[in-house]
Amino acid sequence: MTRLLLHVGHPKTGTTALQSVLFANATTLLEKASVLYPTQTKPVKIKHALAIPWLLGVEYEAVRRAAHASDEKLIEISKAFWQSIAAEIEGNKPEHLILSAEGFWILRKASEEKRSAFTQTINSIASHTTVAGYLKSPAPYFTSMINQKLRNFRQVLLPKRNFYRASMEAWESMEFNAYKWRIFDRKCLVNQDIIDDFCTHHLPAPLSIDDLTREGVEDANSSVSNEALVILEELASHYPELQDNIYDHRRYKVVDILREADAHVGGNCRPSLTEAAAAGIVGRCDDLAWLRDRGLVFPDLNPGLSHSTPSHLPDHFTGVADFCPVDADRLASLRSASMKRIDQLFKPTPKRSFWPFKGLKQ
Repeated sequence: MTRLLLHVGHPKTGTTALQSVLFANATTLLEKASVLYPTQTKPVKIKHALAIPWLLGVEYEAVRRAAHASDEKLIEISKAFWQSIAAEIEGNKPEHLILSAEGFWILRKASEEKRSAFTQTINSIASHTTVAGYLKSPAPYFTSMINQKLRNFRQVLLPKRNFYRASMEAWESMEFNAYKWRIFDRKCLVNQDIIDDFCTHHLPAPLSIDDLTREGVEDANSSVSNEALVILEELASHYPELQDNIYDHRRYKVVDILREADAHVGGNCRPSLTEAAAAGIVGRCDDLAWLRDRGLVFPDLNPGLSHSTPSHLPDHFTGVADFCPVDADRLASLRSASMKRIDQLFKPTPKRSFWPFKGLKQ
């Protein structure tokens, strides 16, 4: 029967790029090594997160956007999506199967009933299941999350104090056959690359990295600068519809304009935290020693940072400028390069009047 590799994230560890490579090479994987990465899904998606509402009973903004639905309608779409995956598995009967979605990381939020049903579902399609995940260091992870949340006009929350342990223990309580956790850091990855690392550690022989193409592969979502985040924060406050309506097309246009403005203005576009904020985020983590006991150590961490949380770190996210260094001059330049185009998006569309010509009498 099939051996399943269930790739569960966690978020911000290069999963979009990895899934895109697997999707683009699905035929090669299947023909060379009987590895199925499902692609004949309905709807077609490079990642398998749309199955999560049905499998785990949990929904979140990314899957709501992907399905353009929520609640019962989303469950219906998710069920059909999973059924299309199951049909592809049955039709190919592969020796190996890969399912990948960073949303699986939130298994801890699923009810006991859903977890039990999920285990039965997985065991029905695979004789052996390995759960694989990559772990990103606390401060870089939070930096990425600030960027992602604000680009999606969502509230930013500080990471849970047991962010790693809670999710890993939830997965390990499922008692699948094997668990493989790796550090997501260039110093730890094969060839300093997530795709090369994943292929080396998780793809069976005779496949090798050289067998897979990356041509036309979708890259991970690109970030914007700290100064652009300040503008996004202001826009979310001024235009609440950007927060309320996840399908508002202007959300994506605003971010695209700011990306272009970042490139035009130049300078330091790389997202970052202040030293105090980075130390505070690390200091919040209660599970770093637990990870270390398992041989999982983030190479960027100064061990001393984990012993105390600076008292001046807010206990919740109060704003970009309180956590991220912001260059006032660059912010002013970015406003000049972007706000006219952004404001244009929110101007009312003029109504056109049509004269009801019904024929003129001579």
